This record gives sequence, C-alpha cells and structure tokens, in this order.
Amino acid sequence: MSRHEVIIEVSISLLIAFATGALVLAILGFNPGEVYSVLFKYGYSNLNYLLSKSAPYIMTGLAFSIPAIAGVFNIGGESQLYVGAFLGLLTAYYTGNPILALIVGALAGGALALFIALLRVYRGINEVITAIMVNWIFYYLLAYLIAGKFYNPQYSHESVPVPPSARVPSLAIFVIAVAVALAYYYLLYFTDLGYKLRVSGISPASARYAGFEPANSVLTSMLLAGIAAGLGGALLVLGITYSIDDTLTAIYGIGFMGIGIGLLGRNHPIGIIFSSIFMSGLVIGGQWVELKTGAPPELADTLIGVIVIALAVPYAYSMLVRKIRGEAK
Repeated sequence: MSRHEVIIEVSISLLIAFATGALVLAILGFNPGEVYSVLFKYGYSNLNYLLSKSAPYIMTGLAFSIPAIAGVFNIGGESQLYVGAFLGLLTAYYTGNPILALIVGALAGGALALFIALLRVYRGINEVITAIMVNWIFYYLLAYLIAGKFYNPQYSHESVPVPPSARVPSLAIFVIAVAVALAYYYLLYFTDLGYKLRVSGISPASARYAGFEPANSVLTSMLLAGIAAGLGGALLVLGITYSIDDTLTAIYGIGFMGIGIGLLGRNHPIGIIFSSIFMSGLVIGGQWVELKTGAPPELADTLIGVIVIALAVPYAYSMLVRKIRGEAK
C-alpha cells in the first residue's frame, strides 16, 4: 500500500471513528460537541506532559509491532513492561544510576519475551497462551513483592521510590523513546536482519527457500520486542511515576494499549511515534472529560475504544489478508 493510500485509509477511519463516537455519546445522553471539545482542548494542551506520557506507549507499540512484522502475535508487552519497570526501579533505588537502571529494565523485558519465544519455537506452545499466563503471573508477583517486600515505609501502598539522583527528565524519556523507534526503523528497513524478519512474517516458506530459518526471526523479533517493552517500563518509573503502587495502577494496561497503538501506526516505527502521541492525548483528555462533564470514567474508555477499533480494524484486516496470501503462495 502506497503512502497516499495509507493517508486516505487513516483519514476515512478517523471520520468513521469520531462519527461513531458522536453517535455513542448522543445515545448515552451526552453532548458530542462538548465532550470532543474537552477531549482535545485538555488532551493536547500540555505538550511536555503529552510527549512524556507517550514514551512508554511508543515502547509497547514497538513491542507488539516488531514481532507482528515477523509473524508473531506478542501480547506479552504488558508483563515485559512490568518486569522492566520493577527491576529498573530496584536498580535505580539501590545504585542511584539511571543508565544502569534503563539497561537492566530493557534486558529484563527482553529475557521474558525471549522465554515466550523459546517455548513457541522449541516446544510448540502458542505465544498468545503463554503470554496471557505470564502477564497474570507477573502482575500478582509484583503486587506481592511491592506490598510485602519493597514497600515505602512512609507510604505503604507504594514501592520504594526512585531517588532524585536516578530520575530522568520527563522530556528526555520521550527523546529516548523516539531514538529507539528510529533505530528500530533503520534495523527493519535498512539491514539484512530486518529483511529476514519481514520476509519471515509474510511467508515462512519463502524465507526457508531463501536460505534462512523463520524460527530465528521469531526469537530475534521477540527479543527486540521485550527490550522495547522493558525499557518502556523503566522509562515510566524513572521519568514519570518514580514508584509503583501495590495494585500496579500506574503501569497496568500500557502493554495492552501497545497493541492498538501498533495497529494505528500500521506496524511502522515512525507511525507508532505519532499514534502514541495521538493516543496519549485521548487518554489525558478522557480524564478531563470525566471531570468537566460529569461523565463516568467508562465513557471515556468507551470513546477511546471506538476510535481505536475504527482506526485499527481496516489495517488488521489487510494485514491478515496479506498473511494468508503469503502463506498460500
């Protein structure tokens, strides 16, 4: 699909998304004009907050899209972000070194994703099933560790904090996230490794015919995905939250959001940067919709869901068709 066709598809999807959202709002008894006004006025007005909030989304968007390009469905970005955030937090707390904390967080996420990939390649276990179990295992494990072992004595519902010396400026985490996305873009489209990942995703049979093993692409893509998600978790705690509460409220759902962001960005690293900013504005604006209009929080979530579905479904469908055609060939 050409760039012009992509722009047309996204524009039409946007119109459908906001028209559908307006219909849902009207049915529920809210003024669509007022809700959309609040959504965009407050969602995109604070540029620094908008960009910093989008940094973890960029990372989890990459965590979904890199494996998707290689033919793998990674929904484990959630748990990969968890371990990156938690081990990055502990590293920062005990060493005071933000660089080391970011590295540890990225490696932790990469190791967990690689574990899921190894089970698929060598044991034939579907990565979706494994990821679902791993996501919940690490959710409850981290909740237990924060509540029972690594809590802040002053605020027992929170983890130990990131010390001031290890904190990263909020805008800097966005710069780091964009730099990683650009590096992944170069890797995917200008290196031999990226070519192998893309061919393996389109047609594993063609990859074998060309002389390289699709299983290696599965392992590589998942490792890259986990590194991104783990780094996203570390960026989140070092640059925004500075701690993790015992119910993981601040980090829960960011990995799952990456699926929609990846589809919105058409699984392209550059597109993911812009779709993450767009989605961050919707999330921020959705919080203000609740405050300014008295709407329940579920309304903002519903509106965001409608927009994501309308934007992502056309691409998901075309991606599935290309996959089936590639396998048939």
